[in-house]
Parts: sequence; C-alpha cells; structure tokens
Amino acid sequence: MALTAPNSGSNVWPNQSCPALNPRGSAAGKTCCYCVYADFHLDKPRALDVGICNWPGKKLMEKERNDI
Repeated sequence: MALTAPNSGSNVWPNQSCPALNPRGSAAGKTCCYCVYADFHLDKPRALDVGICNWPGKKLMEKERNDI
C-alpha cells in the first residue's frame, strides 16, 4: 500500500511504501521494511513485523511552521 506521506511516529507495516523511502544499507526493496527510517528492530535478536516510522522530516516541517 503506497502512502502519500511518511507515516512519522506511527506504525509501519512491511508492505507499505512511502515517498521518503531511503533504502537501508544495500537492501534492494521498495517497501518501508527496507527504509532506514523504519525501526523494525532488525539489529535485535528478534525483528518486529510492525515497526515505527522515525522519518525526521516531520520535525523539520513542524519547525518551519513554527518559524513563520
């Protein structure tokens, strides 16, 4: 399922894709489970099926709105 914007601070499901996709390492994928901003605990002994989106752009957008 394609997202119109990153799902920052919300659940990320393995088959989702978003316009801010930045592949993790050398992974060749088009879904959020490959995204460097999605935390699926891949560095832990047991990975999660559902992760959290840590896309930093949301903080930048909020800062820009507050600066206006």
